[in-house]
Amino acid sequence: MDLALNLYSLLENLKAPRFADRRLHLPCIAFRVTAVKRRRAQDQEVYEAKADGLHDLLITTKDKLIQFSPPRPTMHTFLLVRPCNRYLDLPDFAELSGLAELPDDTQSKEGSWSAPGSPLQDSPGRFPEAQESVDSKLSDRALRLTARLTQPFGAFLLAQQRGGEYKRIASDHDIIARVNNLSSIIPDMVKTLEIL
Repeated sequence: MDLALNLYSLLENLKAPRFADRRLHLPCIAFRVTAVKRRRAQDQEVYEAKADGLHDLLITTKDKLIQFSPPRPTMHTFLLVRPCNRYLDLPDFAELSGLAELPDDTQSKEGSWSAPGSPLQDSPGRFPEAQESVDSKLSDRALRLTARLTQPFGAFLLAQQRGGEYKRIASDHDIIARVNNLSSIIPDMVKTLEIL
């Protein structure tokens, strides 16, 4: 359960995807590609790929990929990434800012407004039942997240450029990846990448 809560916390703290300086800043889980081998196919470039933490997979692209393996490494870094998005069941902005719990005072019958409780009243230490409820909700969300993370997902193939940013390599078909197991996702894999 600690692993699930840790992953949930890391992913929850990532900023939303955004564009800045003509680059996409993409929050994601990044899996380092460790081997690429060309497979014989008609009219297509099909590659077998291995990545840390993922089951082996196939990539079909019109681009020629550099073939490499651990005994024959490449100077380039390739990543398969799982973008962080709403399908991972992370709380949305309204929930994070506490707006989801605020009543809609425009629907008030009396038309009166009442101030929210003081910070001392709302502190978790004063209401152990409320803290247990929050912990239970957090645990439930973390477990749902782990279930989603172990399901197949559409991955992007990225190649690192000289400036440290990444460029997406187009694939003719969806790249469907699957995590080996949850423990194969380490905290360093959760990051925001700059994509040209």
